[in-house]
Amino acid sequence: MQRRHFLKAAVGVVALGIPKSLGAQGLVESDPPAVGENMIRVVHSGPEGRIILTDSSSYLLNKSGTEDVVVSSSFAGAVAAATTLLTGPRAAILHDAGIGLDQAGISGLPFMERYDVPCAAVASASATLSNGNSLYEGTISSVNDLARKLGVEPGQPAREAAMNLLKAKPGRKIQARGEVDDKLYELEVASKGRILAIWGLPYLGKGEFPNDVFALATHSARVAAEHAFRWNVKAWVANDAGPGKNNSGIDGLSICGDKGMPAAAVSAMSARIGDAMSTWNTGIISAANEPAKAKGVMVGMTAKEALRMMNA
Repeated sequence: MQRRHFLKAAVGVVALGIPKSLGAQGLVESDPPAVGENMIRVVHSGPEGRIILTDSSSYLLNKSGTEDVVVSSSFAGAVAAATTLLTGPRAAILHDAGIGLDQAGISGLPFMERYDVPCAAVASASATLSNGNSLYEGTISSVNDLARKLGVEPGQPAREAAMNLLKAKPGRKIQARGEVDDKLYELEVASKGRILAIWGLPYLGKGEFPNDVFALATHSARVAAEHAFRWNVKAWVANDAGPGKNNSGIDGLSICGDKGMPAAAVSAMSARIGDAMSTWNTGIISAANEPAKAKGVMVGMTAKEALRMMNA
């Protein structure tokens, strides 16, 4: 996709009058319940294929296939797109995560187009992250050219877009992880533990990391908290993804805070979502939970400062 299509898509969101963050304005909108951890929901099944909903692309393995249109409430960056492609969908709808710095929140749209897969993204103010049911009720903000040719446009309801995407040809399973940075970086070592960077904790494989703090490239929504508990990290900083409808891009902070785990988020306009080294190098803290604040983390400081405080 050419850059002008991204710009057209972003302008389409403004034209709709969708505020950047309803949650940031103190408003709380009702939401359907999430699909659930490691679950999918089939909302359409016919001779042309299925439409399936999920809260995260990390839940799709062995649950979706080449006849499916996937509506996944992961951010629409290249890394999440690569995870989605592993299951071979015919098309996908993801979350634009506020679009953010260098339009990283929708970088997965041209990425998928390179593999001949139509893809669209839903406006962050219209749908909750980590909630596939909410995404399905959201509004399209951005599309790649393949999706546009199937009748998907900014401003369209996501459920209508999903039906249009059933016209795409069947998919194929694609291994594209080699094209994204999923390496584990050791940034600093201190007496009490390490500061590490990786795009998302699932790429760590097996094991626990109770002495390590992480600069992450993913969002800070509910699924991020699930991962933090599963890998038992000491603390983490990720992207606020907008923070979108009902501040869902930072839901994981309070979930971790309730269990005493320090966590914070950087502004999507300060660091590229999907790029862990961008979180470390340019990220500016936009939100922190109470255990992180107790360590000295404050809004406005750099991610480097925050991670060092949480590692102390």
